[in-house]
Amino acid sequence: MSKWEDREIAFFGKITAGITHELKNVLAIIKESSGLMEDIMSISPEAVISYQEKFQNSLAKIKNQIKRGVELTDRLNKFAHSTDETIAQIDLHETVEQLIAISQRFARLKNVVLKIAPSNQSVQPTTLVTRPVQLQMALFAAIECCLNTMPDGGVINIGFDKSKAKNTVHVLCEGDLPEKSEFVNNLSAFEKWPVLQKIAAFLEGSVELDESAHGIVLFLPEQLRS
Repeated sequence: MSKWEDREIAFFGKITAGITHELKNVLAIIKESSGLMEDIMSISPEAVISYQEKFQNSLAKIKNQIKRGVELTDRLNKFAHSTDETIAQIDLHETVEQLIAISQRFARLKNVVLKIAPSNQSVQPTTLVTRPVQLQMALFAAIECCLNTMPDGGVINIGFDKSKAKNTVHVLCEGDLPEKSEFVNNLSAFEKWPVLQKIAAFLEGSVELDESAHGIVLFLPEQLRS
């Protein structure tokens, strides 16, 4: 098995495990809320009216968690189907949005808000002909680099723009961050940084540390040459 295959399996395993934990949380909250309702109903029929507000709160929690569970399973399904084609045409905005959604658990463990930055570009979709799995690996590696380097709290903004035949993805950190020189040194020393560089090269692009902010810039071609 090649190193790339090892990395892809590890990437899929980590994301799948993260979403599985999220789904377990969804089910635990549903179980807890429904159990509370059963306990109240078992006291007496009159208790149902007395605890109507608690019933309504529990029902609201159940409804929200069912919605969240459906969204998580939809995201996981899309993630699994990204392996269908080795090279495919993808919408960059949708891919970034998808990656942010399935990476939320890892950001939340550090109390970091992970979000897509407002784009100055037109609403027209930005399409690439690329390797979907490796592109997601690159985006996730960039997020991991930032999460490892920044302290708890703060925000990671992921945005993108287009210049000629190059598409640029910015992964920028905000919050109580160290001086930029220290941040850059810590970032470049993190074990995932050389991995990110190799993935970017495999995508026929490149990756750099942002010169004006605390973050990473990923450059991607519109179409692979090979």
